[in-house]
Amino acid sequence: MESDCSQLLENGFTDEFIKLTHDFTGITIKPEKRSMLEGRLRRRLRVLELADFTDYLSYVKKNQAEQEEFINAVTTNETYFYRTPRIWEYISEQFLPQWHARVGSRSLSVWSAACSTGEEGHTLGIILQSFKDKHTGFDYRVKGTDIDSSVVEKARMGIYKGRAVQRFREAKPELFKQYLVGNDDAGYEVPPNIKSRLDFSALNLFDECRDMEKYDLVLLRNVLIYFVKEDQIAAVAAIHKRLHSGGVAIIGESESLNHVPCDFVPILPTIYKAVPVGVEQQAV
Repeated sequence: MESDCSQLLENGFTDEFIKLTHDFTGITIKPEKRSMLEGRLRRRLRVLELADFTDYLSYVKKNQAEQEEFINAVTTNETYFYRTPRIWEYISEQFLPQWHARVGSRSLSVWSAACSTGEEGHTLGIILQSFKDKHTGFDYRVKGTDIDSSVVEKARMGIYKGRAVQRFREAKPELFKQYLVGNDDAGYEVPPNIKSRLDFSALNLFDECRDMEKYDLVLLRNVLIYFVKEDQIAAVAAIHKRLHSGGVAIIGESESLNHVPCDFVPILPTIYKAVPVGVEQQAV
């Protein structure tokens, strides 16, 4: 296999797999990440008992089921409950009270657009349920999607332990105790009244939207950093189409829309408000 990896670099197949990665996911693999890509794909060779990368390249191009495995192999998933506390403080202390006062007459709709194994979606459920318990008539639903079908299954199961929940327990012990049930050995999960309002499914952000459902809040965190500018523009436009007028989008801490032409205005760092297409942007 080591000689095959060297051959892969020499005969240009790395570039073929980088192109496939972009075609299937929109992710652009940087040159310094090529060895990581090869290492992940080598696992698929072992599972399929294929002789070399040449055989695998031919196989994945022809086999739709393997294309899903390919996507699962090349995507990165790292998340945990209550990640980036200031985001959750903004949602709890500013976004929710303002939305409830402004709209309030319908169910709040939130989209975790790169949900990974579901910790973000379940954190949303806890934050929104906490608000619901204090505000009569408020209701919500959370949609979580990810291109990796294997992590979506874990999100649907919704059982977490270890590092995934530890930081949340330390940062918000009262919320942890009130809205998570279970133990350290079996894992923790949200109660049925929250879980019934969460829905997880596999979705490629660049695919045509099947239902064009509108959302009040969209979280697309730590995704744009994997895209070249052209794909960033397309991804942000796709998010804008799914937001209600005045809806809010939240991106990752290492990301910015400052150099991405789009119909959003900044509220706070990484937090943006959607404006109608073509309206001149002014900070709010």
